[in-house]
Amino acid sequence: MTIAVVDDDAAILDSVALALSLQGWQAHTYTTGEAFLADFDIHRPDCLILDPHLPGMNGVDVVRAMIKDNTYIPIVGFTAKPNSPIAIDVTNAGAHIMLTKPVTFEALVGHIQAAINGSGDG
Repeated sequence: MTIAVVDDDAAILDSVALALSLQGWQAHTYTTGEAFLADFDIHRPDCLILDPHLPGMNGVDVVRAMIKDNTYIPIVGFTAKPNSPIAIDVTNAGAHIMLTKPVTFEALVGHIQAAINGSGDG
């Protein structure tokens, strides 16, 4: 399984990519929404872990661009500010869940699997 991770914090990207690799999944990491969308057709992931608070194109813009291009995939939001307007907008736009950083490896994996399977459980 391939998971895209979009976060502007390199340490978060590294730790999440390591956790995903321990699960046997491939991770593609991006520091901007623009970089993720530019690479989407080349490395179309099974799920997206998305920080809504990004420089430039924020998480809401990323979700809307995917919907506009009919390229929507399951999304797990991942932020330190889950009650911010942007985080709420990402959830309302179709994210499976908005997780609060930090999150345990087990919880992250469970929510990714639930998002991909289309269930409400993590």
